[in-house]
Amino acid sequence: MAHPVLWRGKTFFYPIGNTPAVCLTQDLCPTEKADILLLGCGDPRHILYTVYTNNTGSQVASRQLDFTCCDLESAVIARNTILFTLLADDGAEQNAPQIWNIFFHFYLDKASHDLLISQCRKLVQLSRSLDSWNNGPYGHFLHMCTGDTLAELRRLWQLYVKTTTCSPSEAKAFQSAYAAGCQSFQGEGRAPGPLSMYALKIAGNHYNIYWETGICSAVPKRPSEVSYPNATLAYSMVGDKFAVHYGTDPLACFHLAEAFAPAVGIARHPEKVTLKDVISVCKTQFSRWCTSVSKVLRSQGPSSPSPFIIRCFVGDALSLCQALDYSHITKSTSTPFPLAPWKTACITLNPSAYGTGTQSLAPTMFNVIDTSNLLDHVGVLNILVVIFPILQRTPSATLYTEGLFGTSPGDTLPHQLCGDFAIIGLLLGLIPVSFVSQFTNRSNMYELFAQATDGNPNQNHERLSWKLLGCAQKPPTDLDCAINITPEQLAGVLFNIYLNMSPHESLVQRLAMVKHSGIVHYHRRSFVDMLGVIKRRMITDWDSTMNMLHDKIRNDRTLLTGINFYQDLCCQMHLLGIFTVEWMSPHKVQEVYGSRFEWPIVFRDWKTFPQTVCVVLVIPRVRIQPLLPALDEAGTPVLQCDIRGGTTSNAFSCINTVFGTVKISGKGDSKTAAIEEDPTRRYGTSPLVVWFWTPSFVFSNKIQLSVVLSVLPTPAACNSLTMKLGLGLPLFSADIRDEQLVHILRQRPNAVPECPEEKSMQISGRSMKTPGPVTTFVTLDKECKKPLSFTTRVDIIEPDMKASMTSGATPTVDQVSMHSIAIVLGDKSLQSHFLLPIDAKKARFRIARKSFYIEVCFLYLSVTNTHVCLPTGHFAPETCSWRNRRRHGGDLALWNMHRVNLDQCMPFSIANRKALDWVNPHIYLMLSDRERRIPHGLMTGSTLLDVKYTIHSMFRHASGTASDKPPLCYALQEGRKIFAMLYITDLRLDVGSHAIVADAWVMPSSPSSAKVKAFNKVSGHVMFGSNMKQLGMGAEERKAWVHLLVAATERCRTWEHKTNCEYRVQGAIPLTFDPEENPICSCGAGVGAEAFAKKYPMLRPLAPHVTRAAISPLFALSYMEKVVGSLEDIIASNTPSTLASAVAVRHVCAACGQEGSGSGSLLICSRCKVVRYCSADCQRNDWKGHKKRCVAPSS
Repeated sequence: MAHPVLWRGKTFFYPIGNTPAVCLTQDLCPTEKADILLLGCGDPRHILYTVYTNNTGSQVASRQLDFTCCDLESAVIARNTILFTLLADDGAEQNAPQIWNIFFHFYLDKASHDLLISQCRKLVQLSRSLDSWNNGPYGHFLHMCTGDTLAELRRLWQLYVKTTTCSPSEAKAFQSAYAAGCQSFQGEGRAPGPLSMYALKIAGNHYNIYWETGICSAVPKRPSEVSYPNATLAYSMVGDKFAVHYGTDPLACFHLAEAFAPAVGIARHPEKVTLKDVISVCKTQFSRWCTSVSKVLRSQGPSSPSPFIIRCFVGDALSLCQALDYSHITKSTSTPFPLAPWKTACITLNPSAYGTGTQSLAPTMFNVIDTSNLLDHVGVLNILVVIFPILQRTPSATLYTEGLFGTSPGDTLPHQLCGDFAIIGLLLGLIPVSFVSQFTNRSNMYELFAQATDGNPNQNHERLSWKLLGCAQKPPTDLDCAINITPEQLAGVLFNIYLNMSPHESLVQRLAMVKHSGIVHYHRRSFVDMLGVIKRRMITDWDSTMNMLHDKIRNDRTLLTGINFYQDLCCQMHLLGIFTVEWMSPHKVQEVYGSRFEWPIVFRDWKTFPQTVCVVLVIPRVRIQPLLPALDEAGTPVLQCDIRGGTTSNAFSCINTVFGTVKISGKGDSKTAAIEEDPTRRYGTSPLVVWFWTPSFVFSNKIQLSVVLSVLPTPAACNSLTMKLGLGLPLFSADIRDEQLVHILRQRPNAVPECPEEKSMQISGRSMKTPGPVTTFVTLDKECKKPLSFTTRVDIIEPDMKASMTSGATPTVDQVSMHSIAIVLGDKSLQSHFLLPIDAKKARFRIARKSFYIEVCFLYLSVTNTHVCLPTGHFAPETCSWRNRRRHGGDLALWNMHRVNLDQCMPFSIANRKALDWVNPHIYLMLSDRERRIPHGLMTGSTLLDVKYTIHSMFRHASGTASDKPPLCYALQEGRKIFAMLYITDLRLDVGSHAIVADAWVMPSSPSSAKVKAFNKVSGHVMFGSNMKQLGMGAEERKAWVHLLVAATERCRTWEHKTNCEYRVQGAIPLTFDPEENPICSCGAGVGAEAFAKKYPMLRPLAPHVTRAAISPLFALSYMEKVVGSLEDIIASNTPSTLASAVAVRHVCAACGQEGSGSGSLLICSRCKVVRYCSADCQRNDWKGHKKRCVAPSS
């Protein structure tokens, strides 16, 4: 397994998501087929919302959507399948209230309960086999990736049905156990996005009512007829009981900003919104989404190709990725990767979908991969390593990650990355888009608001988009360009990552982990898996690199137990074909020990000795059962095995575990083991079986050895388990000569005759990259932690440029974007692209005039250095090159701005100025604390910051918060020369990004006589009084705005680029930087402009000349520098009265969280009459933070 084995004690069931729905195709081209992989998929809100946002007008399905949904929790997939089959049935719209109840309520009325049970009975009949399912009414759009998945779903559907056929005593016991699990804790407030400051109290009230009644309601009493326990919430991996996570709240799935923002024509203040209003908005959103899915499903039949497919997989996310990559390469549906932790079966993909003879193959590579918050559970490096091989090599292909844990936004992701963003990007080929751009269009205002008001939030949510390194400018065929780093520096950076992946083994970092959860995500196999990806991307001398790395690791004493895992590391490197140390050869062992060599007795019947063997340890149930309560209380301790001798101890962290029985066949090196898994797992009576790989060398010349199962001694594990288990935290030990409990095998248990490990080795050890036409040589800093410079060779082919070289001309360099330059020779130029931002002003050349090539060396522009402003000219919201027309239809891909369907974004009213108190705090988060300290004039020295100030001014005026009346238009000008006019018709909510967006129409300056004539007709209106807001800027900001306007028109387009599109014909995007010429293609001019003319009828003559654009704030990156300080002053001076009540939860102390014993048991703040405390001490301790938001209620 790529992740350490965890003992999962107290766990929960997550049937409902805890973040608002997002559109999963927002970074794809409009016509691009979406192959989407959802890892840790959870509930289907993202799928529903994605289908909804992709439906454009009368066109039911505008693109093909193929979802592969993976979740370790089978009950999640079972519930999702019930939902989608209900939506596919006739009468789905009439059953919408019952479908809502089935999916979100703890208790059901009779109609909802009957519908659920009836549907489950139907699914049980259809799921007798893969063939019966495929030939059924849902098989054309709802596919099962494996037979195991279908069998597990059928088991759950049968359990749901069984709840109606049990005896009266069983029914009573079931209802009692179900009711006992419904306990309430705390609420959720992320869903309202930019209006969180108004929604927290209502969200808290709903949470309390939801957990008290089991239904979504504004009334704190459940109707008597709603009495049937929802069977879909009673069974999960936790067992046959209600184990829904205590933070579950259906409102968290929806976009509550639509409830609180003042609607057009109403202009209600957000403080006047009621809980009933919020629930109504959520149900309306759910109904819209479900209706979209129903329409798509009804538009397709079993005999026609489906434009909407859902594929289901129950199992481990990392294993599935490895299995898909394996199947893609070997064309085999049988893979060597386990279904899940604590399972013996390996993934066997459905041959009818993944087999070579299949007419329509299921995707094994994807252009969208969403990992939910898996990085908090399995580690971001593990995710990047398994994702990189299966992410399609296209400019729009995107990986999404989310993080929900951490004490601050600034230390979670960098800590888990175990290295600098740029270094990890170079090594693994994936990098956050916002890291390169230094801005994001997604707001996390709620997280920052919670941090500023509470001081110590429990969670911070950061959703990041990752793309293939270098895809911003390069064509798809050149995305995997070769990278060369000297062996010394590559070994150095790999060693740094190796140390950072094991903080629990470092004394200094162990002390720091005492304050945190200390969750361990990586072991030696994780590091070796990462080496496998790096090896395929480098053209460095690999053997020299690995020899140096090996020496560093062997001689390291930074990690207290590093030497104990040395054998484990060498074993894994050998198994995956990364590197084999010399001493692993059995012949070398005998040569070292000479006549003193003696193999242990366990090898007495072996004819040959392999380099590695598999050790199987059987732990009787009577020995492990008494330890289960202590392990459960320890949370999620990591299990490992040790082979111990009199003076030696070798630890092995890459182990496999399962509850079951072992059957041994044969003897000697022909000995095999078959494990029969116990379906009752830890609740049964079978032994615990553990197996792992080890070098044969471990057994050499050692007579008395024991195999030990133990807990990894992290600070948290030592604190909770040392008294129970003793030093070293051993769980069980057996002598290696005990043939009942220890077995040494040539193959792993349940291995087929042709051991799949061999194929696994061949894949992981695929040949390294060979030098191609473009090779980038990277130089690192002295500590091998960050890149310093990039050197690339550019071959001169163009005849005129060759002639200039021959005549002795010296090339010059122009900066085109953050990571591309133009080399100029004479009157010709040649563009060259780099993987990361570079500084063209400090370029160095080596010119080979006879061989006609130029080596160009640039310093890396460290975007992580937050103390230095980005130089001018280094900001551009860039578009990518045209995607290959023959294969993909020739569409334009965006790099660092997501697409948005403006017609589906709710406009909000600006009529009531008091209802817009949230707008200024929202747009103010565009600036980090560092940027706020930079003196602000016409130019700040940072192009990005200049653009932010211009956008900030634009939104303040458009919302009316900066002036009494919003301007009619905005003139973007350098000096006195206007290069573009913007007309904003609406401000809208981009709810998926928790942000606002300006629905604008842009008209660039150009000498077109028709445009000049049209403008002359309306100039009296435009130029009158304060109707035109002039936004001045310098030359570099103007160039940045040219890029921005191109991206802004592209990201919201509903039209297609024509065959004679100027972008395609001229081969340039933007078309020009000349302020008197149009940089935008003409394909979208006038399209949909009737809405523009309706808003501004006096400007109708301009309608044929304007192009719709979506202008969004460019937010600072809270995971890279401090942003929360920007909010503190606003909260102190501009906070509505509801902020005091936002932190109040009924019957809970606002300071320590202690619950009151009953009504009136808590003290109440005498001023705001809302916040409660358990004691006067708590009230005094909380006053420093509470006084900022303590507001006396209005009379």
